[in-house]
Amino acid sequence: MMRRVWGTLLLLSVGVVPASAKDAVEAQVAWNAPPTISETIPAAAQTAGTTSPQIQRAVEQRLRDSLTPEMLANFGLFIYVSKASAGPWAQRMYVFQRAGDDLLLLYDWAASTGRETVEADAHGDQLATTTPPGYYELDPKRMFEKYRSSQWNEPMPNAMFFNWMDHGVQTGLAIHAAVDDGVSRLGTRASAGCVRLSPDNARTLFTLVRDNFKGTVPKLGFDKYTSTVMNNGLLVHGANGSLEMVPGYSVLVYIDEFGGENLEASAY
Repeated sequence: MMRRVWGTLLLLSVGVVPASAKDAVEAQVAWNAPPTISETIPAAAQTAGTTSPQIQRAVEQRLRDSLTPEMLANFGLFIYVSKASAGPWAQRMYVFQRAGDDLLLLYDWAASTGRETVEADAHGDQLATTTPPGYYELDPKRMFEKYRSSQWNEPMPNAMFFNWMDHGVQTGLAIHAAVDDGVSRLGTRASAGCVRLSPDNARTLFTLVRDNFKGTVPKLGFDKYTSTVMNNGLLVHGANGSLEMVPGYSVLVYIDEFGGENLEASAY
């Protein structure tokens, strides 16, 4: 549960707690989401299914180890997604906000990534249902509260598309709400490649990003030979060595293939 108190964000110990906290942490953070955002979500839905503090700390360390100092300094929100099929944090999303040198865990949610198969879409074309691992920014021109995939003929509520071009094609990968039986399949590989969340959680994340993190962001590398935005974390620098900045959202999505299997093994 989160509660704004006089311009600060108070994280209460309900299973979503920063690694440095014991019972509660009050931190000055640049987060101005409407106070009603959490009030629209039942309390049980906000806390149910979170992983243990031990796993949350391990995820934070995994994310830190995957970020360069430039990444940590130039993004305000970090979305970690495990696309692993097994492990203590497989098929989950962890949302961290940077506050100084700290990463504060805001949300710990069940998610679904791609089924990792080749299937026929709504038009009968054979397509891969893969969620490629790597680093992604969000496309500021493709944020939709209501959207429907023409490729799969499925609704994608609160869709936030990745700003990712692959071999000259603007991809349709996005974070969005699951619908119908997709909700019950959260926590498993169940999507056509996108990252799915519960409807309430997708709405919460969409509102948080849209209302608080618009600005300039580092430009990701571009492979001119394959016309592909690089998802290996390479950031573009100008002739003077400084980062090239572009309009967007100060959000970095990191999709990882690791599900914390070593933690699971150490429990036995």
